[in-house]
Amino acid sequence: MMAEEKIDILEGAIKIELKAGRKCSFCTCGHSKKIPYCDDSHKKINEEQGTSYKPFKIIPEKDCTLCVSSSNWPNQKNKSL
Repeated sequence: MMAEEKIDILEGAIKIELKAGRKCSFCTCGHSKKIPYCDDSHKKINEEQGTSYKPFKIIPEKDCTLCVSSSNWPNQKNKSL
């Protein structure tokens, strides 16, 4: 990525530390009580609303830091850097 290039991020992105080889499940429905992590709230939402939310799962190969966000999470607004 070039230094002058704009990147779209969401205001309120959450910075997290991940450990190599450890699976992490992120909320996609926006109803988790543990944002950014999935707490299986999507199961009730799917049943009630006929949706098909599933957690987004990653397993990093190396320890890493991520900034995560979702437009479905509370307090997330588009902005550009």
